[in-house]
Amino acid sequence: MTIWFDVEDLIQFFQNTHRPTGIQRLSFETYRAVWRLAGNTGDVRFCRRAKSGFKPIHFPALEAGILAATNAKAPASFSAIPSPPRNSRVAIAARRLPLHYRLPLGVMARAAIAGFKATGDLCRAVLRPNNAPGNRIGGQQLEPNSPPITFAPGDWLVNLGASWACPYPPDLLASLHTNGARLALLAHDLIPELYPEWCTPSMVHDFSTWLHTMVPQAGLMFAVSNNTAHDLTACLQKRGTPIAPPAVLPVGSHRHQNLASSVPVLPPPYILMVGTIEARKNHAGMLRVWRNLLATMPPASVPTLVFAGKQGWLTADLLQQLSNADWLGGKIQFIDSPSEATLANLYQHCLFTLFPSLYEGWGLPVTESLCFGKTAAISNRAAIPEAGQNFCTYFDPDNLTETSQTIRTLIENPQQIANLEHQITTHFRPPTWNQTAATLLHHLGM
Repeated sequence: MTIWFDVEDLIQFFQNTHRPTGIQRLSFETYRAVWRLAGNTGDVRFCRRAKSGFKPIHFPALEAGILAATNAKAPASFSAIPSPPRNSRVAIAARRLPLHYRLPLGVMARAAIAGFKATGDLCRAVLRPNNAPGNRIGGQQLEPNSPPITFAPGDWLVNLGASWACPYPPDLLASLHTNGARLALLAHDLIPELYPEWCTPSMVHDFSTWLHTMVPQAGLMFAVSNNTAHDLTACLQKRGTPIAPPAVLPVGSHRHQNLASSVPVLPPPYILMVGTIEARKNHAGMLRVWRNLLATMPPASVPTLVFAGKQGWLTADLLQQLSNADWLGGKIQFIDSPSEATLANLYQHCLFTLFPSLYEGWGLPVTESLCFGKTAAISNRAAIPEAGQNFCTYFDPDNLTETSQTIRTLIENPQQIANLEHQITTHFRPPTWNQTAATLLHHLGM
């Protein structure tokens, strides 16, 4: 029996960006741990999609390429949005225009920035040899000169990434079953199915197709949390395609040591909110919460709120609101796509972290915060309490009054923060990525 891990979506992701989101962090760290545990046995191998099926890849090359890409030095953007300085000549002239001119000009400017980026992505795709999928990441050649894979009876094809975004066609699924091979998939969340209003139409369509065609063909389903396992089971039961209960993978982590000598990249005090800017993460709610804090507390005692992540979808209205509000005089800041080093520095020097998401399959920033010894004020929804356990303070993200009071209580009670940090240091024992990999391999029969 050979276990083949399909890493095509991971390759495609890092050929287009260097800053991973939660899905890529989880799948990459699990693959690395799997390789450490069983890569030298020959029973665990890695592959990617090809026109004729699948081709093997050399995982150490992929690992080195991704690490080189994610560690590449790129200046972090500490600006609110891509816009000229407030007192620049362009900004002053723009503010003199009537509102019915300024609003469409702002939309045009943001569209132009997105268009330039898309043009660059298209040029890179066209310039690839034979228009084939890229075969390099971070200067590393990924594919050996090997023929396509022939799956044998009892083999596993495992996809831990965003498998709904790169679905397997029916003929490929049929060939797997014909050869006696088995399929295993990981469910990260059920957001496009349960809350389509937070997603693009194409994502909703792709995810629905995945639930209808791929998931019922899987010999084994995994989930990143008990909540996600429950949601997946209930969803498929409702669709009339019930499956066996998914196996829950413990989400691994790295325990970090704070570097007291490191210089903060932002002046404290600040509260850190890590995650892609998108509707369900509730950044819009936090704009209202911070406005409330500034209205009910001495402004000097209100820490800065730092958004750290990349811009996602369906956020144009939010960014316009933040711009119109002048980012509350600088009390809200946005660090666009921070590097791993910058992100670690932000965690180390924050007062505490904030995670007000309306729904999550897990909540990796909560785990990361605890790994840095930092407590968090977090949502009480979905799987988030599984990540936060007893080391965080909870609130209802739909109740902005409660949210404001929870955050204000932490700000005004440093001893409460210190007590929670002591509990983290004393009792927080997160699973390692090796434990994630060991659980995975156990369920796959290794």
